[in-house]
Amino acid sequence: MDEFDRFDPSLFGTWTERVSYDGKAPAEDPALAGEVRRVLLEVKSADVPFDPADELRRLLNEMTVEMREQFSTFRRMRAAAEIALESGDEAAQKLARADVKAATDAMSLIVRTLEKVDGLQRQLAHDREMEAERVADEGGYEEAVREVEQLIEDRAQSLYRSRCIAAGIDPGEPGGRTGGPPQQPDTG
Repeated sequence: MDEFDRFDPSLFGTWTERVSYDGKAPAEDPALAGEVRRVLLEVKSADVPFDPADELRRLLNEMTVEMREQFSTFRRMRAAAEIALESGDEAAQKLARADVKAATDAMSLIVRTLEKVDGLQRQLAHDREMEAERVADEGGYEEAVREVEQLIEDRAQSLYRSRCIAAGIDPGEPGGRTGGPPQQPDTG
């Protein structure tokens, strides 16, 4: 038994827009998740703008699925070659040793590649979260400025009313006590 017998390529799954680790399964029904992976959707005609990050995520997901399948193929090839090592003649054993080595090397490369793809997926998810936070912070700042401006306006109106009432002026009348239009100050 070696490291590849304990390696489970299904740990490297496809990624959605959000991270699907932290103990949360990407899908509750594994059979349904497998069926969904086999469905090809036409996305060229979708009414969504092209996003290179989404395209990269899809490409990495496709690579992950393909490499998991290749890993399983090489695992089966190595198992068959190990059986031939034990029960074949000398020529068959020599060929089986070469097959075992080739399969092991390929599996090792697939594992390293899956780890790199996973790292890229995690970086994409992190970058997406950081961008979402940045956009939220920018919108939050503008909203906070509007809110502060409204508070200042409301306070100014409140002070105006209270001072008018204290001076005996109806704050709703344009001309004050007389009810007429505001008087221009006498400059002469």
